[in-house]
Amino acid sequence: MTKLLIFLLATLLFCSGISNVQMGMSQHFDHPNPVREMEFSYHDKAMENKQMIICGVCKTILRKVITFIGKTASKEEINQKLDRICQKIRISGCQSFLQKYKNKVVNSLLSGDKAGTICIKLKLCKKMDMQTIQ
Repeated sequence: MTKLLIFLLATLLFCSGISNVQMGMSQHFDHPNPVREMEFSYHDKAMENKQMIICGVCKTILRKVITFIGKTASKEEINQKLDRICQKIRISGCQSFLQKYKNKVVNSLLSGDKAGTICIKLKLCKKMDMQTIQ
């Protein structure tokens, strides 16, 4: 009889614990599918990190470009130096970056823009990234 009472009491406590956990989980997740919500959250963080990496690479390449080219180069000098710069700075993605953005980079360099400003114009950085990535 004592064993039966202990068993029933333990079962009652265990079941009430399960219902509390389930209620807590349902209160914690407002989304109809909490696993899906977590996937979206992780995806957003991954995309945010990817954006910051792209921004950082853009700024690194352009800082090297500006140092290599100088501030008083003509359009022709900039184009010639851009054709050779990726061999000198050896940053992965430099060639594809310049193939895609060369004309815009040349115009921005002629305007005297800094690396961060150029990356924002190219839509590879957001203004808020500029505070995070120096």
